[in-house]
Amino acid sequence: MPSRTPSRSGSPLPAAVAAALRHVDAAARLGSARHLGSGYAYAAYRVPSSRGDWVVRLPKRTDGEWGNDRVEDLEREVRFFRLLADYDFGTTVLRETSLLRDPRGRTLGAAHRYVPGTPLATIGAPRGAAREVLARDLARFLSRLHAVPLSLAKQAGLESVSLGTSTYTPLTKQSLPYLGEATARWLRGITEAFLADGGTTKAPRRVIHADISGAHILLDDERRLSGVIDFGDILVADPALDFAGLLNHLTWRDLERVWAHYEGTLDADVERRVRYYIQVQAVFQVVYGADGVGPEERANGIRRLTARAAAAARRTA
Repeated sequence: MPSRTPSRSGSPLPAAVAAALRHVDAAARLGSARHLGSGYAYAAYRVPSSRGDWVVRLPKRTDGEWGNDRVEDLEREVRFFRLLADYDFGTTVLRETSLLRDPRGRTLGAAHRYVPGTPLATIGAPRGAAREVLARDLARFLSRLHAVPLSLAKQAGLESVSLGTSTYTPLTKQSLPYLGEATARWLRGITEAFLADGGTTKAPRRVIHADISGAHILLDDERRLSGVIDFGDILVADPALDFAGLLNHLTWRDLERVWAHYEGTLDADVERRVRYYIQVQAVFQVVYGADGVGPEERANGIRRLTARAAAAARRTA
């Protein structure tokens, strides 16, 4: 990855990235670019333009399997939104997506039009009647996303997976060495029980965001849904994972409100899968946190799983 040393213009963008964005939009004011924030995989920058601001997302790493996977995620995300440029997602999503490449054709990052709003994780959910409105807005978005034709998902190269065996079984195994004996026993037991009850083998497969959280749900000044961002993990899998993601910053009652407005069909087993996903959500922090953020992120995931295991032990005591 090129150095992020500011150029003479004061832009925090690497020179090759700035040049690639200039090809997309000659009106982009590269010297006024500013850092928006960083997640596990990407650093994001807002670049003003008289034609509409851009968000530039750059992989934090491009080396090894981790880096290669993140580049592929960006490429898949761009393909998906180009295929669905006219699709109504019920809210603002990534539009005018472009890959940013160097002169040799290597992907440096991606750009999309700026999605306005403040993360739900930052400002919190609304109160009173506005909470019902937010639930309706979220239901509309998830309904439209889950209804994307699978033929288009295939064209975009989205992977179709059974989450129980392809995702949570290996994540459980990779987490165990970092956990105390009691927590490891609890995590192994809850995953084995989940698989024994059917896992996700009979779950519907839909296009899902796969990383719904308060960081990716944006609200306007009235705390209504203004957009959803960061589709790097998008795939074809169990829609219950998206519902579980809402529970990172909302309540079970909020999820029930979303379900009441959901336009798709909820299978009879959805609640079991949602409860499992949210219980073990911290395995992602344990497995990927150190690479994505640092050792403290992994430690936080371990603490969360330990607390879950302890609560389960108290309930059964």
